[in-house]
Amino acid sequence: MVPSFCGDRLAAMPLTIGFVFDDTLDVLDGVQQHIVTLGRELSRRGHDVHYLVGETHDSPVPNTHPLSRNVMVRFNGNRMRIPLPANRARIRETLADHDFDILHVQAPYSPFMAGQVLSLAAPSTGIVATYHIASADMLSRIGGRALGLVNAPTHRRVDEVIAVSQVAAQYAASTAHVRGVVIPNPVDVARFADEPGPVCARTRRDGPLVVFLGRFVPRKGAELLLDAIAYGEAHGLFPEGFHVAFAGKGPLLDACRRRAETLRTPVEFLGFVEEEDKPALLAAADIAVFPATGGESFGIVLLEAIASGSGVTLAGDNPGYRSTLLGDGDALFDVGTDHARALAERIHRALTDKAWAHALHMRERALLGRYDVRTVADEVEDVYRRAIADRNR
Repeated sequence: MVPSFCGDRLAAMPLTIGFVFDDTLDVLDGVQQHIVTLGRELSRRGHDVHYLVGETHDSPVPNTHPLSRNVMVRFNGNRMRIPLPANRARIRETLADHDFDILHVQAPYSPFMAGQVLSLAAPSTGIVATYHIASADMLSRIGGRALGLVNAPTHRRVDEVIAVSQVAAQYAASTAHVRGVVIPNPVDVARFADEPGPVCARTRRDGPLVVFLGRFVPRKGAELLLDAIAYGEAHGLFPEGFHVAFAGKGPLLDACRRRAETLRTPVEFLGFVEEEDKPALLAAADIAVFPATGGESFGIVLLEAIASGSGVTLAGDNPGYRSTLLGDGDALFDVGTDHARALAERIHRALTDKAWAHALHMRERALLGRYDVRTVADEVEDVYRRAIADRNR
């Protein structure tokens, strides 16, 4: 048992922390945003933060250590990068150079890179795993269980488990047979709430603006929003000046452009939006719409829109988004067979029922304290201390 004075000392001392992530930091998708946002806050608190990652050429953070080459594959409704077998000598050298107190692996992980890091970690290093994923289909569930079996020997090295939502916790339990504490994805509320700067000129029109920000893949729902625009046009639901901006890229982009050309509503496609430009775009939105149909473990983009000051944020009713929005039925809309009508009517209400929209806006703003990076970092630090204490028993 660790004496209480030792626990007090651990609570006061800065840690050397290594985020372990199989993918690249060249792009900032959900997991990358998580570790970069959390890592910056931990660095601000005096911890020495490093990133042990897959192939990366242009990292947004210091202390980045690429340990493998990556290849692109399709999994869980997304294209993603997985590592080729990492060089064990390079891993040993990186671990020896920095004497990590904590290695924080992002799960599920590959046996070719992150699994190798865990197998070579010093016995005194605390290991924490955070699960980020929700299954999109049966194939991903089967693959997740198979990966859990492969990783079972290295996963026994993990001292503490985190899941970013109950949906992710269910995935961890079903694939790796582990349970842990739910700590949500962090959002740097202060960064998004600061003056966001000038709005892109292409979104500056008279009339209400709807913004979609996401990848153009089936489960993110860009086509669903276009269906809703068509339904609203046919039923006279949208006011004069109503216009829509889509931001992002992906394999469905060209098809969505062609579909938009058949609509009367002005629809603009802004392409990929850099991280520093996201707050301005989201702040310009009277309504931010995220119509994902499934496969979401969390909804960090919903919180970014809320923090930026979007009028209201509307989200597809999938388990991850429902969890993030605490089941708020006004913010969630059905993504089933009558999705076009459900979303079009919700947009109509947000634009015409000012009292309803204001009440929803205020409820959404009240969520931010729960997800602010400062709150999340407090909880994660507690998990780190427990992992280190476990190693010292």
